Amino acid sequence: MVFFRINSKSIKQPSEITHSFESLDKFERTMNGTMVVDLIGRKDKIDVSWDYLSDTDMKLLALELRSGAFVTIDYNTAEQSDIKTITARGTDLTYMPYYDWARKRLMWQGVSVSFVER
Repeated sequence: MVFFRINSKSIKQPSEITHSFESLDKFERTMNGTMVVDLIGRKDKIDVSWDYLSDTDMKLLALELRSGAFVTIDYNTAEQSDIKTITARGTDLTYMPYYDWARKRLMWQGVSVSFVER
């Protein structure tokens, strides 16, 4: 089963996918100090992380994030029984290089990225 894809390309399944919402609102205070809030919209925010990624998967992820201002991601949600697809902006890519001495290859540890719906 596929839990996550970026631009329709498969990548190693994440260790964790966290789904939250980002509220777009405008708020002001009236003359008597009462706050008035106009809710403009609500967007999905998806945080994805991997304990370890191979060099190949890390290059694919970085390349897709740099391919344009927005990417298409497919992920599982609690609201739907199937995969949900959104167009989102990928931000805050973090990672740490790790050398696997047993297999003599470079890997990437603690990889995480956030996606906010367009």
